[in-house]
Amino acid sequence: MASKLLKIGFIGGGKMAQAMAKGFISAGLTKGDKLIASCHPSDMVSANAFKEIGAEAVFENVPIVQNSDIVIISVKPSVVSVALSEIKSSNLEADKLFLSIVMGVSTKALEQLLPSSSRVIRIMPNTPALVRNAASVFVTGRKATEADVRITKRLLESVGTCEQVPEGLLDPITALSGSGPAYIYVLIEALADGGVKMGLPRDLAYRLASQTVLGAAQMVRDTKAHPGVLKDDVTSPAGSTAAGLHFLEQQGFRAAVIGAIESATQRCREVSKNAETK
Repeated sequence: MASKLLKIGFIGGGKMAQAMAKGFISAGLTKGDKLIASCHPSDMVSANAFKEIGAEAVFENVPIVQNSDIVIISVKPSVVSVALSEIKSSNLEADKLFLSIVMGVSTKALEQLLPSSSRVIRIMPNTPALVRNAASVFVTGRKATEADVRITKRLLESVGTCEQVPEGLLDPITALSGSGPAYIYVLIEALADGGVKMGLPRDLAYRLASQTVLGAAQMVRDTKAHPGVLKDDVTSPAGSTAAGLHFLEQQGFRAAVIGAIESATQRCREVSKNAETK
């Protein structure tokens, strides 16, 4: 028997919400007409993006809870309290699962912002959810049930990988896998720029760079070999790879990447601290 299509609502209709919505549709968990998103009245781009996939777009948050089985909170940290206060002050029965992708806002804080009957799970996917290759984690709130965990896993595994983690790890995870696609896009662009500098056509350079990153990542994931071992397998004595690696070491490539994760984690912690003091 076919599974029931899920009615999913998004409080906030930005890029991450759009990626998840399209990923869930692609995975067959729902259809466009089962989705609803609330957008800021000035953000017609996001509203139109949801309408283009057959979803409903509105400009208030209460209908999202009223018309959904699962509600995904996907607004900026600075406005989450305002967005959720609309729901709490409405005296709406909200005995539903709320999944939050809001950076820096703890499960405890979310539970305080929502009606007492609400159940909360924090999730951290990334934008490759759009192509069903997200790296996602989740943290359960105090009232979340085993059934809630199962449906969360079903949603996240439909668009990539999924792991349950302690809440204290979410800031470095956000810095690594949440922000990580941006670092990889810069790497792909730089690889292609290098190829173009040495004579490759731009479109060929992008195809080769993106496939190289994709293949290397799959080698690490699927073989479970240490990345250093795989690197050594490519590096012949006195070869071109050795010369390229030497240049990267001279430029502090590893230190730059490590520093990016550290800097992004510190920023996440600043946001978390600010959210706690409000």
